[in-house]
Amino acid sequence: MMIDRNDISLSQVLSTLTAIGIPFRLVGPERNIRKVCSLLRKEPNGLYYFTGNDPAMLSDLKDSVVVCGDIVSRATDGYSCIAVEADPQLVFYRLCAQLFDTRPSRGVHSTAQVHPEAVIGTDVRIGPYSIIGRCRIGDGSVIHSHVVIMDGCWVGERVTVEPNCCLGAAGAVWVWDEQGQRLILPQVGGVRIEDDVILCSDVTVVRGLFNEETTIGRGTVIAPGSKIGHSAVLGEECHLANNVSIAGSAIIGARSFLGSGSSVRSHAKLAPGTIVGSGAAVVQDVVEPSTTVAGVPAVPLPQKSGRKGVPKPFKS
Repeated sequence: MMIDRNDISLSQVLSTLTAIGIPFRLVGPERNIRKVCSLLRKEPNGLYYFTGNDPAMLSDLKDSVVVCGDIVSRATDGYSCIAVEADPQLVFYRLCAQLFDTRPSRGVHSTAQVHPEAVIGTDVRIGPYSIIGRCRIGDGSVIHSHVVIMDGCWVGERVTVEPNCCLGAAGAVWVWDEQGQRLILPQVGGVRIEDDVILCSDVTVVRGLFNEETTIGRGTVIAPGSKIGHSAVLGEECHLANNVSIAGSAIIGARSFLGSGSSVRSHAKLAPGTIVGSGAAVVQDVVEPSTTVAGVPAVPLPQKSGRKGVPKPFKS
């Protein structure tokens, strides 16, 4: 029997909102909700969030509850509302983070292999079949199953590494010798993953050349399937969508956003706040901050007020 990981009740939702200090009021009768749902795939007895101003798209909900702003909150035959003062999306995300915990159990799983010289911080979770070399893992970090962290890696605090990632992989750096044989250069540098980074599944970070470190800046999020080349440096709070390829020694400015399937050539430099469109190939430097580039090869686009798929900017 499959375990349902999306099982909730209204009482759980309301008590969790109270526990995390979010003011709210319930508008309408209590409903028998059972799971968190998306408005793109509506189901009866769901918990939804809504950030718009026209509640018409909620009209076909059945016995559900919607987290929304006070201005659109109402009770109908099909749904009640949890009216909040803060951004409903932010409230919903914080709520779900409290309701659902997908981390492995505390401590080191019995099937994991940890090198005796590894330095493991407090409250670290290491999942099944992971292999941890001579590295450092900071306090509160979560290493899921089937992760490989090789020698010479430095992992900060509260870092999440999801299944099938490899930190410290060898890159393919080589030349032809006089006899036409491939001569491969050993890579003896390191990897540095700063605090609060999230590496989703199947991410590979290649170790640096020589005395260099491949660096992932604080708070960066890298989606599944992305590959980071040797000695690349990503600034803080970057976001890489799925299947992004960063070639060796590239420098990505802080708070840049790289769309799905995009690539950045070796040694390229992207200014802070650069947005790279899906599938784009960046083959030259992006000098001006907050520039959007797209295409193959990527070229700058006219400035617009917003970009689809890019998270909302921080508010000062």
